[in-house]
Amino acid sequence: MSSRFNKSSVINPILQRRNLYLLALLVLLAKILLIFSIKNGGWLGADGESYRTGANGILADGIFSKNGALLYWPAGYSIVMWLLALISFSKLRILISIFQSIIYCAGSMFFVEKIRQSRLQKMALPTALILGFNPTLSLSSLVIGYESLVASSLLLSISLIIHAQQKPEKKILLLCLFLVALLQGFAAFMQPRSLLFGVVLLILWGVQQGTRKSFTKLVIIGICILAVLPISLVARNIRANDVATVSTNLGITMNLGAGNSATGGYDGGGGVDCKAGQGAKTVTDNQEVLCVLTWYLHHPIKTAELAINKSVFFWSPWTGPLANGTMGRNPWAKISPMGRMGVSAQGQALGYGLFGKIISWLWLSAGLLLFFLGFIGLWGAGGAERFIGSLAATPVLLAWLTSIGTIGDHRFRLPTMPLSLFLQVVGVFALQDILRKRRRGSALEPNGEAR
Repeated sequence: MSSRFNKSSVINPILQRRNLYLLALLVLLAKILLIFSIKNGGWLGADGESYRTGANGILADGIFSKNGALLYWPAGYSIVMWLLALISFSKLRILISIFQSIIYCAGSMFFVEKIRQSRLQKMALPTALILGFNPTLSLSSLVIGYESLVASSLLLSISLIIHAQQKPEKKILLLCLFLVALLQGFAAFMQPRSLLFGVVLLILWGVQQGTRKSFTKLVIIGICILAVLPISLVARNIRANDVATVSTNLGITMNLGAGNSATGGYDGGGGVDCKAGQGAKTVTDNQEVLCVLTWYLHHPIKTAELAINKSVFFWSPWTGPLANGTMGRNPWAKISPMGRMGVSAQGQALGYGLFGKIISWLWLSAGLLLFFLGFIGLWGAGGAERFIGSLAATPVLLAWLTSIGTIGDHRFRLPTMPLSLFLQVVGVFALQDILRKRRRGSALEPNGEAR
């Protein structure tokens, strides 16, 4: 695959910057028209009511509201809703949808532009198309939930890192470092697992700086900036509830995916019997996390079984017999062929029977195959392409691992979905190369003569 990257070729005019930007802006315009054509201008996500309850709590009692939704879930997304509600409470969903769609458009445009400027320029247009027109991913910006903003933050962050590498100037490096750390801090402000994404991206970036001193400075400065917003949530919860945490739902989520009767998904009826500490009446979140981790250590075979199940659920289709997770409100599921098929008894039997299982497994397997082919292709290309592949694959793999550590849910794939789709686009090109080489090889007899 690396040989293709090294070939110079005339770029189709549609790959030029102006046309790629125009494509993203047309998608944004279509979304805005859709926003004003649907009821309330957007949809509730899986935890939409909880975020709305948290925002109402802040509106009623201020930023240090004791509302339980602001402690159980990270308060960051509710705070974003509250800030937008200050502009217009009656048009809040419209404002959220427009805000998220603009951020996603900016992230997509910048990411595609950085790809266009690299040796991966042939993949810029397919990437732009799939980021703009993948229905679940694109429509998630019209949903009340953190997923779209985290996805956009990742796209912008990786684009800024690539930009800094393409233009190695100190001022650009410092500005990009500040923005990347701020964006990843904003993502962690809404979803704490994004801390992992941010820290590892900084480490990967630091390695590219060449010296240990430069690596250390970049990572330390980046982490200090990244930590500001998540720490502010801890401070809020200490003041409001006397609890030093970002949120308290980690232990409960982990417990759902563990236990002898668990399947790894939400339908498993799992759980580990965790005891409260001495003198305490209730189990704290930290105690529950430690309890579940201890159970995993003592049950390695069941842990391995659950890890496989959770992996399948994480990569599962949005609908169908393999689907498992909290994407029931996915706007695409309401109009997708698989979703509509399940309305009638005949469609239910077809979609969720043997045929549906075969299609679902093929979909899952093909997605994983293309993902890994894309990453391996970029790794083999070396240079900047290897770095881009590492930046794209790492958050996806970390999201997969956190799903294994908590619960198998295909919604957990959504924040990193732009990156997995990009790698799958690269995987298609890599597969074409493999097939082309095999066809070329099969055209020769063992003695080297053409057939």
